[in-house]
Amino acid sequence: MSTTSKGIWGSMVSLDQAVQHAVLTSTTSGGTPEALEASHNLDLALQRHRTAFINLLRNPPKNANERSTIQRASTEPVTLPGYSVPSKLTDSFIKEVFILSDMFQISEMTSLSLLRAAEEERTIYPGIPRGLIAVLFYYDSRVHLANALKTLVQARQGISWVLLPDNEELSISITRYLEPILNISMVDRIIDLISSMDITKEIEILQQNRALGDARHRKLVLDKFLSVRTLLAETLFGWAAQTPLKKDECRRLLIHLSKVKLTETSDGSLDQVNLALLMALLYSLEAGHILSTEDMTEALSQFPITSDRTFVQEIHRELKSDLVWDTPGLKSVVLLAWTVSLANLRQVAVATQLADIDAILEDDDAMLDEALKGKVFSFIQNSILSKKNVPLETFYCQRLHAILSDFIISFPERVKAMKNRADENSRLITANLRESLQPPTNLDQPFEELLTCLAALYHDGQCGELVEEYWCPSEILPTASLQYRSQGTRQMALFKFVRLPGEYLPPSLFVPYVNLLTSLATTQRSAQYVYNFLRMNSQPLSQGSNLAWEHFMTALMQYYNNLKMEEPGAMDTMYRVRGAPRCIKPQEIQGLLAVLQLLVTVAEKDELSRVALCDNASWTPLYVCTGLLTCAVPLSLKIELINTLNAFSKTPVLAQKVWELIEGAKLIPQQDGVAGYQPRGLLVDIEELECSKEEFPLTRSLLKLLSTLVHAGIPPMLGAATRPPGFRPYLNLVRDCIFLRHDSRSYRDAGERWAVAKGCLELLHQLLTEQSAVSEDHRNTNPPGNSILLDLVQESQLQRQVLSVLHDGVQILQQYREVPGQEDLHASLLLVLQLLAAAQSQQHTVLSGSSNPEVILGVERLLMGVNPHTGVSDHLLNIIHIVAHHQTLPQHATVACQLLATSAASASTQTHLLSLITSTSTTATTVRHSFVEIIDQTALDIPEHLEAAEAALNLLLKFLPLPSPNVAHFLLGYLSDGMTNLRSDLLDAGARGYPRTALHATLAALPSCPPSLAEVAYRLIYSLCSDSLTSAATLRYLRSSHDLLYRTVAMGLSQADSRLHLLSQGWVLRCVALELRYHDTHQQRSQLARLIHLLVAGAELPQQEPLDVSQGWVGGMSGGRGPLLTLLDAVDLSVDSPPPLQCEYFTRAPELIKSCEGSTPQGPMINLRMLHQQLTALLQEGGSSVSVTQHDPLQAELELVMGHALMINQTRAFLFAIRHFLEGWRQVVEVVVAVTPQDLIETATHHTFLHTLTHDLSRRLLDDSALPSLTTQLVSTLLMLVTTLRTLYARTTQHHPQYVSMLDGGNANIQPEFPSSLQLVLRGLVECVARFRQCSQGVRTFTYGALLNYLQIRADPFEKSESEDSTWSLLIAPRETQEEQFHRENYEVVREELPQLVDVLAIEAGGGHHVCQVLALTCLSALIALEHRATPLTTDSLLLSHLIDQGHLRRLLDALRTDDRQLLSLLSDDVEDLRPLYVYEARMSLLARLALSPYGAQQLLQAGLTTRLSEMVSLDYRPIQPVHGSGGEDFLPSSVQRYRSILMAALRVYISILTSLGRDNYSATAHVLRFLASHAEALAAGLAAPGSPSLNALEEVALLSATVAGAAPPGPITTTDPAQLEASAQATRLQQLLMALLPHVLPQSRLANALNSLPENEEGVNVKETARTASLTTLCSVLNYATARLIHGGTAARDITLVFRASMDNGVAVGAVGRPLSLATLIDCVDQVSQQFSIARKARESATLQLQALEANQPVEHLKQYVSSAIADAASPAAVRRLAEEHLSEVVSQHRRQEQLAIHAAESAALLLWRHLEYYILHAPSAPGTGQDDLPVREMGISRTLTPTEVESLKKQAATALQDVLPNLQKVQDEHSSKGHVAFLDAAITRIRRLLVP
Repeated sequence: MSTTSKGIWGSMVSLDQAVQHAVLTSTTSGGTPEALEASHNLDLALQRHRTAFINLLRNPPKNANERSTIQRASTEPVTLPGYSVPSKLTDSFIKEVFILSDMFQISEMTSLSLLRAAEEERTIYPGIPRGLIAVLFYYDSRVHLANALKTLVQARQGISWVLLPDNEELSISITRYLEPILNISMVDRIIDLISSMDITKEIEILQQNRALGDARHRKLVLDKFLSVRTLLAETLFGWAAQTPLKKDECRRLLIHLSKVKLTETSDGSLDQVNLALLMALLYSLEAGHILSTEDMTEALSQFPITSDRTFVQEIHRELKSDLVWDTPGLKSVVLLAWTVSLANLRQVAVATQLADIDAILEDDDAMLDEALKGKVFSFIQNSILSKKNVPLETFYCQRLHAILSDFIISFPERVKAMKNRADENSRLITANLRESLQPPTNLDQPFEELLTCLAALYHDGQCGELVEEYWCPSEILPTASLQYRSQGTRQMALFKFVRLPGEYLPPSLFVPYVNLLTSLATTQRSAQYVYNFLRMNSQPLSQGSNLAWEHFMTALMQYYNNLKMEEPGAMDTMYRVRGAPRCIKPQEIQGLLAVLQLLVTVAEKDELSRVALCDNASWTPLYVCTGLLTCAVPLSLKIELINTLNAFSKTPVLAQKVWELIEGAKLIPQQDGVAGYQPRGLLVDIEELECSKEEFPLTRSLLKLLSTLVHAGIPPMLGAATRPPGFRPYLNLVRDCIFLRHDSRSYRDAGERWAVAKGCLELLHQLLTEQSAVSEDHRNTNPPGNSILLDLVQESQLQRQVLSVLHDGVQILQQYREVPGQEDLHASLLLVLQLLAAAQSQQHTVLSGSSNPEVILGVERLLMGVNPHTGVSDHLLNIIHIVAHHQTLPQHATVACQLLATSAASASTQTHLLSLITSTSTTATTVRHSFVEIIDQTALDIPEHLEAAEAALNLLLKFLPLPSPNVAHFLLGYLSDGMTNLRSDLLDAGARGYPRTALHATLAALPSCPPSLAEVAYRLIYSLCSDSLTSAATLRYLRSSHDLLYRTVAMGLSQADSRLHLLSQGWVLRCVALELRYHDTHQQRSQLARLIHLLVAGAELPQQEPLDVSQGWVGGMSGGRGPLLTLLDAVDLSVDSPPPLQCEYFTRAPELIKSCEGSTPQGPMINLRMLHQQLTALLQEGGSSVSVTQHDPLQAELELVMGHALMINQTRAFLFAIRHFLEGWRQVVEVVVAVTPQDLIETATHHTFLHTLTHDLSRRLLDDSALPSLTTQLVSTLLMLVTTLRTLYARTTQHHPQYVSMLDGGNANIQPEFPSSLQLVLRGLVECVARFRQCSQGVRTFTYGALLNYLQIRADPFEKSESEDSTWSLLIAPRETQEEQFHRENYEVVREELPQLVDVLAIEAGGGHHVCQVLALTCLSALIALEHRATPLTTDSLLLSHLIDQGHLRRLLDALRTDDRQLLSLLSDDVEDLRPLYVYEARMSLLARLALSPYGAQQLLQAGLTTRLSEMVSLDYRPIQPVHGSGGEDFLPSSVQRYRSILMAALRVYISILTSLGRDNYSATAHVLRFLASHAEALAAGLAAPGSPSLNALEEVALLSATVAGAAPPGPITTTDPAQLEASAQATRLQQLLMALLPHVLPQSRLANALNSLPENEEGVNVKETARTASLTTLCSVLNYATARLIHGGTAARDITLVFRASMDNGVAVGAVGRPLSLATLIDCVDQVSQQFSIARKARESATLQLQALEANQPVEHLKQYVSSAIADAASPAAVRRLAEEHLSEVVSQHRRQEQLAIHAAESAALLLWRHLEYYILHAPSAPGTGQDDLPVREMGISRTLTPTEVESLKKQAATALQDVLPNLQKVQDEHSSKGHVAFLDAAITRIRRLLVP
């Protein structure tokens, strides 16, 4: 609900927000659209709330009708404001409404709105009842209204400031709006409100109605009540300062101020409200601004003091009236201001409107006299410039400065008279003192009061550069530049006042005047003026002046010489008689204190003056001050002496001298003194004097001095002359004598305890952080920081005291009230936290080397210890309580969160912390809401609060990975009510009692938080989204409640222009990637498509029209490129490195920078602090003897080195941010590509997006200015995109629309299937291969993979459909298809860079990483295939020629030796690393691809392929097949499977060679025979039929049988070469084994029947059909060999070589090696292959019908039968349809292949049967032919002659056996008549029948 609908409170909040936003935006970005919109909203808000301003803070009165209406709401529904429907109210609610109405006297409906708003906003104030929240809202609404009015008044046009310099129009509009409102007695209204608001009465009313809650609520209410008074007074002041008040309004102010009593404040000072009203009156009475205007005539008519004729008279009459003022001092201030105004009016040119006030203008002296009588200067000093009020507001200081300076300028005679009077009083006092009389106490000292008042006004620099008006540089600096030569009369007059005392001051004016000089030296320039002013008085011509440095230093030296005491001798005792004590008079002490304070101020503000004072050899201020500290001087003087040393110690060189002087003077006790003496030094003053007075200013000054000295650097050999060197005595003093005892001492001012604690803690923290790591080069082996660190990480008094300070401070904070020394208390608590945090960060240096871990515990374990104050382990809870005070202590909250993040971010500590937080419901609520408020404070846009919020978010990030449940889960709202389990759902704040959590606050702060905080917030959201415990709940809540990720992308991810923006966008993109994955995992298709559309097109897209992807990206509805493409364009991949560092003095700077590098989450970073310490140490060592003025070049070079280191860090941080952003972008792109549904990715928009993104990405990767470290990060995305393109252009089984009829005349308008942009992608990929060849293996892997995927687009040969009519080839002329054109164009792109590309890939293939080798080899193979597809008619190969010319081919073959050694280990040892096998397979695949061309096959054989493969030992190492297989459950292949992979890869190479060169090439067959003979034993074992059905074994047998059948000569080999004889024998054995396979591979054999047990779908492969195809392939190979052997003998029937014996029985054992098979086996083969053809044909037709039904949009439920259930349940409908389509297409292809093999086997078997029957029936009885002499040898035991009886018997048996076989064979011929050899089977069947039936 918006704030405007929440009644009066919401209305006032919205009004204030509109005002503040409009003013802020107009101030920072005036003229922007945002500022114009804010101005418009302000106008609307002001118009709505005009009545609220007119009736300022006037409550609407009670109404009887409203009361009765609300009373009726308890019994019946009534219509109430803010409720959409009639509603009933509970009795308790109505009672609270009436209580509020009666208590605040407001209308009942207003009270109702307050309670209703409180009810709705209870999550903002958890634990507070509704009524108390309503009370808070009541006061809050008044605060917002008063603040809005104040801001509007300040934004008006006026004379004092310009709040809206860039939006004058808005300022004019506000001025016009307020003019009628302010003129309606607004001053009276404001003053009446201020007067009537009594805090005591308000508290009484609230207590009577029980409207005050706990301490925090009470403080909030009272603070808001007081804020209203303050805001009203400041409103009136802003009004008067901009446009002075009118006469009546001024008189009203005068009346009010006359009634003000100073008794309302404890110290007699003016409170802030009355001070603001006084300043409003003083601004209204001012006339000096008229003199400063250019057009005085116009000014006279603008200001009431001159434009109103009666203004001066009325105000003058009012001031001179007899009205008695309750505070005369206030009247005196007004009189002084009025006197000055009259004097300024006198200077105005005489005009008609001023002519009648001449008498009044002449009355200024009388007014001044009355003001002086009222002790005006004393009142200003004591009541206005009191300690409570300083520092004053800037405009208050300006007005007081104007009054006092105008008084000095306008009344020089009176000032001089006051000076003369002071001189007379001084002489009178001196005379009385000379005569030992008491000086009179009633002397009037206006000049002294004036000096004191001026000193108080300009004290501590609260007036800034206004003090410089008192100095005239041309008079002080003789060498002043020309810009100081022309000084104004005002500055000359003020400087004359400064010089008024002359060269000598009387004693009574010495201290006030020196104090004035001190206050006038509060800026660097004015301090230099003071130094030179006093230096001029020190010249020889100014002898005797007591206002000179010479006089001051001489006096100090004289005092020291008079007071110094000799050291007691070694034999002195306490009874030694000492001389008379020497002391300083009290008046002298005051003078010394003033001089020392002046010296301190000048030395602190101006370093040149500081050094000049010390360089004067006759002054020696350091020596004198140190010496006086050893003398018996008052404590106050010692304090100023220490402050003086502190001021001089700000220069490091001078600090070293101070160290030496302190050591020499023994101010710090180093050891116990001689017996009878107390320890010497300042410790005596601390323990005796300060403790007795219960005041410790000396202690605080000493601590400041030591802090300054430590900051300047501790000398390495400090005190080495008299004691063991080091800082130990100083540390003992601070730690043991001051800090450990500070809480046990009594203090007159309770707040001083915290000042002492602050000083000690500050020094301890400084020692720990600045001096803990001193290098050994400085000869300080035990730095003081180590001692402090040891005390803090173990049980020690220091550790207990630090935690005690923490406890005491937190207890005071929890009271929510003002206490003395509150600022020091806050500073002490901050230092405690910083000290513990520093110890936590450094404790590893002592814990790592500790031999006793029980003693050294560590900060985190100590914080878990028992608190002695409470007896509970609640130190961590105390730190948490500090976080609750973040509104007033944001820096404390920051450090507390950081300390918790480092100390409590462990499993045990966070469990303890969680138990503390959740111990009570109140504590849990308070702690949870504390972190909510911290994050909510980011709306204030204050740096301290932003840092606190960032620390809180980092704390959550630190706790989140810890075991569940953890603190982060609790604070973010993931813990259930039981605090044990995590919630599965997140709700909005207030829903079902759900509290407001840090997650709610983070999401609410995101739109307006600065970049640094946004980065941490998005990182937290990503951590929640990526954590498995919180991911689902977080993503659901973000989507249902805020839709954060979608809205963030929809609003546009701004161009990354800074490091923080890059980091933020990187986290957002990662979250988007997780969101996409979540949608995909949970099948939320609509949400997934919605988000993908947004990322791709930048908007929700309507129905897509076909787009031409070759035209580039066209974007979404708005025509943009979409977020992903826009972000890729926006990111800058070129980052300039810092220029080289050139140093003249620090020559070792680069080494120092390198030594200071440390690892961080962002990579190596330079520790700037450590570097600065080392450089400073070098500077101090090298320049200790050099004066300060000579350190400038060294200091400048130090800053140069630091700047260079900072630039390096910034560059590295920016590079990390870019890498982080690119990683997020990469994740989103890859997830989008991976999870986009198929139906969505096939749209034209996504096609175009993929093409454009791929091309743009490759272009960015190849950018010459881009850094390789950035571009290589995106190579994986390129691989993903190219893989998607490959899938996108894969062939589908569906009928493609562009395959239209020949008669369709619209072919010219068909969109190209392959856009030209693909060639651009290929060109980029080729260039990427060359660009990234020197990168890491991962980058090269992605590059080669991307190129390989592109080359495999449509790389598989296209299988034409059976339905295509062969007559088309006669009607249509051959032309290049789109696919052929695509391949040709791809080859043309590759050919341009072919030599370089092949060189890179070949070199990688020879010696790269295993994965890179595989990919490189596969890429080469793909390139060869591309060349073959692009140039099918060319026999030459450019790629192969380049491989040969450059020696790459021989190196590829030589690498087989290395492969052999590695493969042998895979077979012989139990090795799990299969990478060598994959490399070998890829290499052999490449060789097989090369061998597919005749030229390539010849070159391989000539290059020694056979030699390399014959030498491979691994091919002979065939493992023994285990009896029982593993069942295929093992992930890694067995040794047998590995061997088969090795062998099959080699066999495929030779099959390719035989295919290319043919079996008639005797050279090729000789090489193959040589290879077979080399591994005959292992190959022979492989030719046996497998005992159990195995796809891998059947494929091996198929390849081996094809090789033997294609290469082995048909018959025995006759040779006389002994080596060839062995090869002949091995070849003969392989032939016999091959023929023995025939019975085993028949379609109905035992092995074939066992194939039915194989699975149909195993990991996407139809194992059963694939194995059957392999078995049929083997059968065809055997028959091919038999056919070749048959016709080898000759073409005549009588010359054939018999393969089967003339027998129709199967008496021979199945597959018996060496024994010929009978014709019965051949007949069985014919019969079974005929049946197998019919089976395969029917199966193919059935699968085709199923596929056609699938194309007809068959329901998804019917498709799941083709896909595994696990995949079908998780995949989308489109994916299920695609998988089913692929499965059925594979089934059709398998059965078609089986048909072809069956036909081939039938034809071969028919031929064999016909020729054998022909020979046995017709030629066996006859005489042998001409070539029959060697037939017995060739026929291997087959008888070539038969008796007639045997022939007849054979004919009968054959006729009987073929009675059923030939019809089946004829049926095969009929069904396959359109395929293969049309008439072959018919002829064979006819001839067989003729033989059997004559």
